[in-house]
Amino acid sequence: MRDKRVKKELGYSWIKYKGKVHVFSADDQSSPFLGQIYAELEKLNCKMIEEGYIPDMSSVLHDVEESEKIKMLNHHRI
Repeated sequence: MRDKRVKKELGYSWIKYKGKVHVFSADDQSSPFLGQIYAELEKLNCKMIEEGYIPDMSSVLHDVEESEKIKMLNHHRI
């Protein structure tokens, strides 16, 4: 893609919360509620694992510890 000077368009997600639409992208650090968001994601991830979820880490090709791979999958930082 770089050779052909093709740029990938950034993908966005939207969520409506308390009547307001919030727009964000992967690795977006702009929210004043960032700490609360990641704390809630951590709670949800723990609950999923308690319920039997086993993440498929075969797509994480980075040479890092397993716990870091799980974080990458949870936060889409691959």
